[in-house]
Amino acid sequence: MHDLMILGAGGHGRTLYELARLLGYQDIVFLDDNASPIIETNKHIIGKISELKLHVNDASHIAIGIGNNNVREQLYQQLISLGIDPVTLIHPLAFVSPSATIADGSVVLAGAVVGANAKLGVGTIVNSHSTVDHDSILGDFAHLGVGVHLAGSTIIGRSAFLQAGTVGGYNTKVDDYSVCSAGTIL
Repeated sequence: MHDLMILGAGGHGRTLYELARLLGYQDIVFLDDNASPIIETNKHIIGKISELKLHVNDASHIAIGIGNNNVREQLYQQLISLGIDPVTLIHPLAFVSPSATIADGSVVLAGAVVGANAKLGVGTIVNSHSTVDHDSILGDFAHLGVGVHLAGSTIIGRSAFLQAGTVGGYNTKVDDYSVCSAGTIL
């Protein structure tokens, strides 16, 4: 049995691969429906995501390596229906307050800060060098791109995507399923 199976071998999946190695996972494999022959991780691809039910028992842990919020949510729901809780991965160079809560299947990457009493919903992504300050809430499947900075008491809706460099002041609210283009000032 493999230590970890990552669903998706694209950019986010490969990022999770490197993070998982850093966290001590040794035997890591992928499922991917659109593998490119130029991607080095192809040697670790054991099947297609569309064949998930066939491979669900091939690894002791499963991570969702898909940046697309809708697809990530669909895969999360599929795993839950199969009785599997996706693993949460937190980079050792991220700072997560002891009073913060991070739900299953979430990812916090290098240099990120998750402040006091912040709450990250299921399947969220807090990308490299992003900040979720005190008392903020990220809805389920929300995605913060690289270098997003959110001041305290911010509420980001379900499946919202804040692209790289987005900045939000105190008490900012972003609706469910919103997309903020790179560099947006909220």
